[in-house]
Amino acid sequence: MKLKGISILLITVTILCSCRTDNSDATPKPRGYFRLATPPAEYSVLEHDCPYAFDINKYARWERKRQECWGDIYYPKMKARVQLTYRSVNDQNLESLITDSQGMAFEHVVRAEGMKDYIIRDDEKRVFGMIYQIAGDAASSAQFFLTDSTDNFLRGVLYFYASPNADSLSPVNDYMFDEITHLVETFQWQN
Repeated sequence: MKLKGISILLITVTILCSCRTDNSDATPKPRGYFRLATPPAEYSVLEHDCPYAFDINKYARWERKRQECWGDIYYPKMKARVQLTYRSVNDQNLESLITDSQGMAFEHVVRAEGMKDYIIRDDEKRVFGMIYQIAGDAASSAQFFLTDSTDNFLRGVLYFYASPNADSLSPVNDYMFDEITHLVETFQWQN
C-alpha cells in the first residue's frame, strides 16, 4: 500500500510540474534557409570576338553558345546564369526586338510582386536600353536590353537554378542585380 501511494504521488507531481504556467500558445519555428554568402566583386574585361565588351566578375565564367555572339555568364557558387542573346539590327527589326524584350519581361509580372524599370542612356558610348528589376517569386528577377539603335541589340535574362523564393534568394538577387548594373555601366559596343 505504501508503494502504491508513493507511485500515485510521483505521477501527480510529474503531471503538475509538466504543465505550462504561462498562457502563450506554442508555435512551431518557421522553416529556415541556408545563409548564402556572396563573393567579393572583382572584375576584368571579357575578351571575345563579339561586337560588344563589358566587365565580368572573376567568380563568373563566360560560356559561348553556338549562335552568333550568344552566351551565358555563369556564377557556379550561386547557381545563377545571365543568358545573353545578341541580334544584328536593321531598320525593320529594332522596334520588334525592343517590343519582344519588353513583352518577355512583363510575362513575369503574373508571379511578381512588382517591377521597377531603369532607363539606360549613354550618348557618348551609344548604349541605350532598359533594366527590369522584378520582385517576388518570378522565374527571373532581372532582365535588360541594350542597343546602339542602328546596328546591335543585346538582351540579358537572369535565372537561378533553384525554386524561385524571393525570401531565401534575397541576398543573391541583390548581388546579381548589382552584377547586371555593373555589366551595363561598363558595356561598350565594339563597332
